[in-house]
Amino acid sequence: MVTENKRKFFRVHFERPLLAEIKLIGLQDRDFEPDIKNFKAAVVDIGAGGARFFTETPLPDAHRLLVEMKFTVLGKQYNPLGTIVRSILPEEGHNEYSSEFSLQESETAALTSMLNSVAIKLRKSKTPAECIFCSDEDLAAFMPLRARKP
Repeated sequence: MVTENKRKFFRVHFERPLLAEIKLIGLQDRDFEPDIKNFKAAVVDIGAGGARFFTETPLPDAHRLLVEMKFTVLGKQYNPLGTIVRSILPEEGHNEYSSEFSLQESETAALTSMLNSVAIKLRKSKTPAECIFCSDEDLAAFMPLRARKP
């Protein structure tokens, strides 16, 4: 059975995940720990429309949780806002999420341009310079990625 790809944008897949920080937005009025709003993440693929990533610990279970993702690619920091649209927890320690970005047209264009550039550089090197990828120590914290360590 062939399923149709409904994505509007191409995705860049990383052999060594990109290191990111996930910041929870707008949780002041909810019953979450107020001091736990930042999570380390390993981004395994990203497009102008969203990203798929792992976290060490589960994010709060909230419908369409608003997050800011911070990462550095080709020497520039990106901070796209988005919502968590999918979470999977098939086994203990396997915290996988997908986010959908909510960007202005200019932000989408800038992200698309950067992704085109990094896709070209990834053909020559698994870890192009001026990108912050997960270290071996970072990967050790992301249980499902331990076996995939390059």
